[in-house]
Amino acid sequence: MDSKDGARDYVGIRKGLGGQSLGELEAQILDIIWDLQPPVSTTQVFKIMYPRRELSYSTIMLTMAKLARKGILDQERTGDKKTDAFIYRTNISREEMGIALMNAVSKQVLRKPLDESLMEICGADAKSVSKVKAIVKKAEALGS
Repeated sequence: MDSKDGARDYVGIRKGLGGQSLGELEAQILDIIWDLQPPVSTTQVFKIMYPRRELSYSTIMLTMAKLARKGILDQERTGDKKTDAFIYRTNISREEMGIALMNAVSKQVLRKPLDESLMEICGADAKSVSKVKAIVKKAEALGS
């Protein structure tokens, strides 16, 4: 949700990715990384994050390393020395994350996967299901 000053409001993501969870800061950092051209450095994220939240560079660095340990980011050292900085790439797109989270919520709340509950969630009746099927058939015919 966006606040009146345009900043996004984050509540964190609890156990939405195969039992893993993302805290509020992790979600904010991931959102910044998705908006940047990969590979992304800690310095790039820090420069964007600091005006929003006055966090230390080391906090950003440690949080990005934690996202890498969770498998959400790929972490690659920029040189051969242990003191060289890391660059990061995401292992999951914003869209993939959204689908995974919606599927997790669907399974938890509706007790069935998202694909099985989608029509129910949309409030679709038999008539609208027929319309969707017709659109899919038309799209499949164009793709052939």
